[in-house]
Amino acid sequence: MLGRLEMDVDKCITAYTELMKTVFETKRSWFPASWTGNIKSRFDTVKLETAIKKLITSHGAKETDLFKDGVERGCRV
Repeated sequence: MLGRLEMDVDKCITAYTELMKTVFETKRSWFPASWTGNIKSRFDTVKLETAIKKLITSHGAKETDLFKDGVERGCRV
């Protein structure tokens, strides 16, 4: 977020806090394994993906943009 989206530290902290609230507020399941013994994820991966895409697009980038696209960017810290 600091380099590619060129956000400052305060904006990164705010964005990450909102991301954590969205993704980690409710657990998908309280028991880590299913009845068949398969391990289950605790949190919903679709929520994480959606929140990250929303964060990227809200700061002017496209979901399909590469992190290293050949353009020199300076860290805003």
